[in-house]
Amino acid sequence: MRDGILWDPFCGSGLELIERSMLGGVRIALGSDRSAEAVDIARDNFVASGVPASARFACCDFRDFARAEGLAPESISQIITNPPLGRRVPIVNLPGLIRDLFGAADALLAPGGSLVFANPVALRCPFPSLRLMSSRTVDFGGFDCRLEHYSKSAPLSASRRSGPRSPTRSRRPRSRNTK
Repeated sequence: MRDGILWDPFCGSGLELIERSMLGGVRIALGSDRSAEAVDIARDNFVASGVPASARFACCDFRDFARAEGLAPESISQIITNPPLGRRVPIVNLPGLIRDLFGAADALLAPGGSLVFANPVALRCPFPSLRLMSSRTVDFGGFDCRLEHYSKSAPLSASRRSGPRSPTRSRRPRSRNTK
């Protein structure tokens, strides 16, 4: 990623944003979390890290972040996150939360952008534009989670969307034979 926009929808203390930004190529780091305390800590940690990227943080549900921040569709270069896993903090509908994360990635990632996250549920991505590039099982202290990397494909061109075409014939004007 070069000159990219990075987002962590569940930023917590900001560690993933800081570490990814330290690798370079990040122009703007964005973080959201439902905890105001976590957002304040993430903001302080980002400043203390000395990372040269600019950063914005918002205390909101990730599903409201794009509207709250005025983000355009397909404006994010990379989403990297460690979402709630449902162990320490119970999540009523964890599969629904992960499905909504896939939906946000589908809407906000630019073509060629990527989603990298710890997936705590056996759920396949329901969006064809997000292609699974890699998945590795990781032990998260007594339970398995999958570290997954998705890439957003470019939109299909109009000719590819409509399916295969028949070969085109030459369009020469026909002469009317009036004999």
